[in-house]
Amino acid sequence: MGVTIDSVLVRDDTRAAADLDGIVVVLNLDAGCYLRFNGVASEIWNMLSEPRRVGDVFDALAKSHDVDEAILARDVLPFLHQLIERKLAHPVEQARPR
Repeated sequence: MGVTIDSVLVRDDTRAAADLDGIVVVLNLDAGCYLRFNGVASEIWNMLSEPRRVGDVFDALAKSHDVDEAILARDVLPFLHQLIERKLAHPVEQARPR
């Protein structure tokens, strides 16, 4: 599944996760491993606690880190793809207009 700026994603809250001084650690029992997210990845993880449009994630990161959308697309989209591939997040089906 391709993630675009209009995709809506939410994290999988069935995974054990802990915030350790702003760094998130997620335990993936299925894969028998854990992941440690850096500060920005932790911010993204926290933003995805509720369904969130990727464009809104970009907007929040652009404001808090003074970075442009091209850099966000280059750096953040692969991370979002990895979250989906590792089943740590998933897309949310959006209601279609009638």
